[in-house]
Amino acid sequence: MNQIKQKQVEILDGLVVKQAVRDIASKDPKTSNLARLYFESDDFSNLSERNNIDKDVIVRAVRELHHYPVLSKKKLAEDICSRVNFFFGLGSK
Repeated sequence: MNQIKQKQVEILDGLVVKQAVRDIASKDPKTSNLARLYFESDDFSNLSERNNIDKDVIVRAVRELHHYPVLSKKKLAEDICSRVNFFFGLGSK
């Protein structure tokens, strides 16, 4: 894979993770549950491997986050998204 394509995949991976984290904090239980299941999926395993992410640490954190009250989840999710931005080099948005 050439460097440009690899960087594009990395950016998309970061955006997927960021959206899944935000979905965990959703008020809608179905959306939150689907996001939690994503982090336990083969797709996330592949993304983790591709980006050298420790999947087990992320899955444990997501399971914990899933059980927080909605307002706390929203704040923590945004904090996590800031770290995702930094890790994937996404900037502020």
